[in-house]
Amino acid sequence: MSFFDRLANGLGTLLGVLVDTTVQVISGIKRGYEAYKRQGGATGAEVVNEITRKKDRLRSVNDEIMHLRNQRMSSGSLSDRARKRWEDLRAERDQLLSELNQGKEVRAAEKIFETESAIDKVEIDLETTHVLQYNAFADTLGKQCRVCGRPMKLQWKRDLSVAEPKDFYWGCTGWYVVQGDRRACTHTEKLQRNDYGLMTDTTAPEFSMTAEEFGIILTDKGTEKIIDTRLNDLKSDLNSGHRGVELATCPVHGENMVLRRKQNATGLLDAYFLACPYWQPNNAGCTFIEKLKSGSQLAALLKSETGRGVF
Repeated sequence: MSFFDRLANGLGTLLGVLVDTTVQVISGIKRGYEAYKRQGGATGAEVVNEITRKKDRLRSVNDEIMHLRNQRMSSGSLSDRARKRWEDLRAERDQLLSELNQGKEVRAAEKIFETESAIDKVEIDLETTHVLQYNAFADTLGKQCRVCGRPMKLQWKRDLSVAEPKDFYWGCTGWYVVQGDRRACTHTEKLQRNDYGLMTDTTAPEFSMTAEEFGIILTDKGTEKIIDTRLNDLKSDLNSGHRGVELATCPVHGENMVLRRKQNATGLLDAYFLACPYWQPNNAGCTFIEKLKSGSQLAALLKSETGRGVF
């Protein structure tokens, strides 16, 4: 059951709300949420516990799938019994991912209710593209590729110092899945006019300035060093706790992404990326990564994991 009739994410942001009022949209979500509760759906601490249990099982399923994958790669084939086990595990993973997505919707709705008083509409233009980049960090719920059915992510041309609205598009996550010598899916879609309307918590300090002003501040060497130190500390904390990043998951394996740092990075916006826990260099494991190429993505990551963005 879904109580969102538009795209949403775990940051408590709604996308595609150019026309509707905040009150109309949130009231609709509340009605769906209450109906879900009346039908016995898990909410609050209960849904958090359910998500934890399912993530633990998902990790075990993924580990066994990867073991069989490596066995096939080393020997060239699998026995009939092992192949049947592989198929059963993949079916179980699909079911777990579906159930976890329902949990993500519940948590996203509850995040919206928690920040309701701070939620306002933002129409994306030349001065507010960093708000869209900020919301590209978290998984988008409800956006699927019409070619292959995989999740789609908000993307933009990454070689730009300041992106314009026309530079954004939806990209299928199948692009990160390498099958032989090709990508599993390369489908992209232009953003529609309605996609440029967001409802989000507008109290973030990063939103009090224009995209250009935000970009200029990030070029300050002192500011860059402080942010880099905080990100490196966060990376160490996550690694020591064997945790991934809460709001970003691999679309293939469904597990929380791991914060990594490049060697020989040319600067702050070239230093960090998110990778699937099963990622390995040279396409030896899962190939899904997400480069953190904007200050807005770094701000959203820090806000989500530490309670404070870059300021």
